[in-house]
Amino acid sequence: MERFLQYVASGFHERGYGVRVFHPENTGPERWRHLSSTDNKLEWVVASGLQGYYIGRAAKRALHPGVRLVLSNSTVGWYPLGKGVKHAQFFHGTYRGQAEAIRPYIRYRGYLKLKWWDAMVLERYSGEGNIKLCCSEPIRDEIHRYFGYDAKVMWYPIDLNHFQRLDKEECRRRLGIESETVGVYVGSAHPMKGFGAVEHIARKFPELTMLVAVRGPLPKGTQALPNIRVFHNATYDILPDLYNAADFSMCPSRYDPFPFVVSEALACGTPVIASPHGASLTYYIDDALKPLLTTSTDDLDGFERAVREVLSDPPKWRDLIQARVRPHLEQMMAPENWWRRFLETVGIRQEKSNR
Repeated sequence: MERFLQYVASGFHERGYGVRVFHPENTGPERWRHLSSTDNKLEWVVASGLQGYYIGRAAKRALHPGVRLVLSNSTVGWYPLGKGVKHAQFFHGTYRGQAEAIRPYIRYRGYLKLKWWDAMVLERYSGEGNIKLCCSEPIRDEIHRYFGYDAKVMWYPIDLNHFQRLDKEECRRRLGIESETVGVYVGSAHPMKGFGAVEHIARKFPELTMLVAVRGPLPKGTQALPNIRVFHNATYDILPDLYNAADFSMCPSRYDPFPFVVSEALACGTPVIASPHGASLTYYIDDALKPLLTTSTDDLDGFERAVREVLSDPPKWRDLIQARVRPHLEQMMAPENWWRRFLETVGIRQEKSNR
């Protein structure tokens, strides 16, 4: 969602529109800005609702006749802005879908909060009466099943000049990699992301160098593996080198509505070995690509088979991704195509404006 909002804000600026962003840090009182599950549990539950209240209130106070669109996300968007305000809610997944996917890994009260408070109250009411947008077909199905809404699938915009196929050996030289076989994982070690599958592959293929670009901590012992090279808080500029240096990327998430990392890797021509989620189910509709798709995050044998398949002929797989997936990516996510679809859906004229 953070990456999406950066793209959208910069895209509106490029089209001559002013943009204001409201979030907990610039709206509500200090007390409600940094609460987490380690704080008072009642405050933890109340905080998500209050943050939506303060953000919505600030947005309403900022309204003026020149405002063309209010775009809200996640559990923020339920605050009434008044009649005549064009308001779109973008669903980057649903907390109910996430709650079901990670239920074994969280406390029961956390599961109930995600499912009923965050999803069925805050998310559902954030979409009521507004234009409903979402990031993928599987999420559109979730929104209809859980909330009864019909949402328009937008996908996400990405810079396909930044994420493109580069010379693999040159990228490896820049990163200082000498291994003949290389994999990459970009994300976090959160249980929802299925990081255990990445560590499993690193152990099963000791001759492989696994590049791990993560935010946050790694599990104990992971960094001790001799064939794992960690890039903490990798910058946006280094990501194309990481993807292009690898023979394959991994995205073993338990729940991922439409992860940027899959689109970015595929845009670079790098095959992504993935569990079934919003991006893999979108891209891997061609039978030739099905060997890259496992049955689940826990299908470790499937990840092993896919790695062996790709490493048996890396150039073939890169060419296949370039030929079968890149055109699909350009149609869905190239900025000129994405913005035309987005502006038509929310009813904003394409031409530039000074508003």
